[in-house]
Amino acid sequence: MVLLLCMMLDFGLGLRPQTMSMRLNVDRNENFAKLQAGYLFPRIGKARREFAESNPELAEKIISLGIGDTTQPIPSHILSGLVGGASELGTPDGYSGYGAEQGQSSLRALIADKVYNGRVEAEEVFVSDGAKCDISRLQLMFGSKVVSAVQDPSYPVYVDTSVMMGQTGLVGAESGQFENIVYMPCTPSNDFFS
Repeated sequence: MVLLLCMMLDFGLGLRPQTMSMRLNVDRNENFAKLQAGYLFPRIGKARREFAESNPELAEKIISLGIGDTTQPIPSHILSGLVGGASELGTPDGYSGYGAEQGQSSLRALIADKVYNGRVEAEEVFVSDGAKCDISRLQLMFGSKVVSAVQDPSYPVYVDTSVMMGQTGLVGAESGQFENIVYMPCTPSNDFFS
């Protein structure tokens, strides 16, 4: 935890990662140096803000393709469920501790029944904390000596996790793509969007 916090502080302050590694006497994952400068979504946000400032009459018409964000408040029936569930955790009878590794059994049963109309069993449903974490876990399971395939265009973290895991070579100067990743084009010409 201390190392992670120090890494976040050092990167946030713009200090060189090598300096941080020497200061903590910890070897840095050399694959981080292969990551391309800048994360896509802050760059999109910056471009959107600059365009809106330069073109205020068009600012309301911008459709952002950057990082997802909500535009409406949480519906009351969902909010009341969240509040009720959280309140139950504050009572001896309602407290459950950590949930099952596959997800809460009653939730899995509801998903199997309501979302999949009974076509799957509750035991076949897996509830996780999100796709990014799951992709990282799968990569940890298979190790660094595999070839990853990603859709192109792709959500940046899908490529970045392969890079950080050591599954890639360097970025090709002309292609702008990492070696040892199979990029699967998703275009109208191959009927991906049809």
